[in-house]
Amino acid sequence: MLRTAGERPDLSVGMAELKPDDPGARRKSVPIAVDDVAVVETERRSSAAVALLVDLSYSMALRGTWPEAKSTALALHTLVSTKYPQDAIQIIGFASRAREISAADLADLDVDTLQGTNLQHGLMLARRFLARHRDSEPIVMIVTDGEPTAHLTADGRAMFYWPPLPETIALTMTEVSRCTRLGAQINVFALDPDPSLIHFVDSLARQAGGRMFQPDPDHLGEYVVADYLDARRGRRARTA
Repeated sequence: MLRTAGERPDLSVGMAELKPDDPGARRKSVPIAVDDVAVVETERRSSAAVALLVDLSYSMALRGTWPEAKSTALALHTLVSTKYPQDAIQIIGFASRAREISAADLADLDVDTLQGTNLQHGLMLARRFLARHRDSEPIVMIVTDGEPTAHLTADGRAMFYWPPLPETIALTMTEVSRCTRLGAQINVFALDPDPSLIHFVDSLARQAGGRMFQPDPDHLGEYVVADYLDARRGRRARTA
């Protein structure tokens, strides 16, 4: 099942309600406060392991989508930590390389000026995180505005090339398969309508049994929060 830009997440049916100060105004880089999320418990699972992969490539700043991506990461981390302390969450940033982002570093997180979108490395770190929490429901979400353009070589170097090399795509999809073998469904939030990106994201989501979203960046936080809450109560649709 694919959900595209025209389909908004359902935040009103027993899940969460996000309440902007001015519903009639176009929101611009407005952080989502935890108090803005009202949670109703239904079919609650014992615990979840949540990996949110956030694109740190410089194009996120150039396209103006970085503020929303950052505020979304902050909001999700705070929500999980305060309302679902039994869950484990890891924010992973990826550019030329990927890295785990600590809670202390989230507020000062910024894009990377080095070239590359190394989703392969990001998924590798997500897989290792999930492997440490095998008894929890695995949740993987990716926020990106571009195709993978970098990967790690056998000796650990980051290789960048544009247009994307077939090797980069293949290695990235290998990591997708490794994550799914741990039971993870991967949902992707595409922040650019570029046909090449949409084609790649569609393929990734289908292979991972997940979904592709094309949200307006101003509503990214709503989509990500709703997806996390859906996954916790088992409402994420499974594809065949």
